[in-house]
Amino acid sequence: MKKKVSRLKVPHNKHTAGCASVPVAPPPEVVLPMSMHSGAPAEPVVQVGDYVRVGQLIGKEGGEISSPVYATISGTVSAIEPVKLNTGRTVTAIRIKGDGKMEKDPNIQVPEVHDLDSFLAAVQKSGVVGLGGAAFPVWKKLDAVRTNPVHTVLINGAECEPYITSDHRLMLEHADQIVKGVEYLRTYLKAEEFIIGIENNKPDAIAHLEETFKDDPSVKVMAMESVYPQGARQILLYNATGKVVQPGQRLASLGVIVINVTSLAKMAQYLTDGMPLVDRCVTVDGSAVAKPGNYVAPVGTSVGYMIEQAGGFSEPAGKVLLGGPMMGRTTTTLSEPIVKATGAILAFNQKDSAQMEPTACIHCGRCVENCPIGLNPTAFARDLEIEDEAEKVAALDKHNIKLCMECGCCSYVCPAHRPLVQNNREGLALSKKAARAKKEGGK
Repeated sequence: MKKKVSRLKVPHNKHTAGCASVPVAPPPEVVLPMSMHSGAPAEPVVQVGDYVRVGQLIGKEGGEISSPVYATISGTVSAIEPVKLNTGRTVTAIRIKGDGKMEKDPNIQVPEVHDLDSFLAAVQKSGVVGLGGAAFPVWKKLDAVRTNPVHTVLINGAECEPYITSDHRLMLEHADQIVKGVEYLRTYLKAEEFIIGIENNKPDAIAHLEETFKDDPSVKVMAMESVYPQGARQILLYNATGKVVQPGQRLASLGVIVINVTSLAKMAQYLTDGMPLVDRCVTVDGSAVAKPGNYVAPVGTSVGYMIEQAGGFSEPAGKVLLGGPMMGRTTTTLSEPIVKATGAILAFNQKDSAQMEPTACIHCGRCVENCPIGLNPTAFARDLEIEDEAEKVAALDKHNIKLCMECGCCSYVCPAHRPLVQNNREGLALSKKAARAKKEGGK
């Protein structure tokens, strides 16, 4: 008998679900970090003063797992410089001053795809990563089919984060690209089953895709309970297929691949017209936004410019998030750029963003009870107090810190307002750092 592993009810606040996506006017400049994906940063292939066009390669892959970066507006490279992102990382970025023309690179062409190798090579050149937030290069995810035959593709249209509706709009507006994406994966991955998982708070998207795929028995549109974090790959996998991925196990070893619905559509777009990932739909919402909506903008556009396109602030903002309220991160500057995986910008007024003061843990157990995979955040907090670094990492690993999805459920339900998810992120970073050091030391 299946257990319900995901049961946290959060307010949907899908205010912009009925707002069709609208392209913004070309921004005056974009800032394109060379690290908008998991893995090694891309390496700049342009110089200050170069004129670039939309879709032109400006950053090539920098390692075994990496993703290229393309110019998202036409104009002149004005700087190649370090920028600090809201993750705390400082990365190299290419700044382009736009000319407003949005000229396309004349070298853009539809890739020739005729077998698995050419298909994966094309997906790699597309620059598409996990656009649901993980930002893992899609080509590398699909490459797993070389060693693990894939029979099921789970297309993630859950979009369980409150406020965000950009995936919802894509399912309504670009179902044709989803159809093409399915056909590409069927042809080159030899997948036999496709499940599109969508939370049942999107009945119009469910109905539209059911109609779209009514004549394709290999595609099932699955209406899923609107609970958080339904869109997490482990949760979606279990609720859709009943399968469980073990610690350290890759989903492909189960014969399954999970891909975000917008990632699938952007992949299909590149394979159809040759235009790499240069823009994306971003939900702009929150109590401090004048005209909430879904806006299609070049990657690298500043947060401030996006808010201007949404009518500006309706009242002073107390907090601005990139991403949803559960997993998003606060930005300290409106000049920060949106990146490939930015699905939303949320600006809240002073009242809605007031910070609650943490108090002592009362050992109520709600964080454990509401963790989708049964982790113990209070144990992680205690582990972080250990002074010896090696012992600290060992304790974190013993309590399975690497399984944490950073979904924020623990912090959401904590009556003492403890910074649990922040502790988890710190613990994850320490564990990953130690694992990298051990791997490099063993070479």
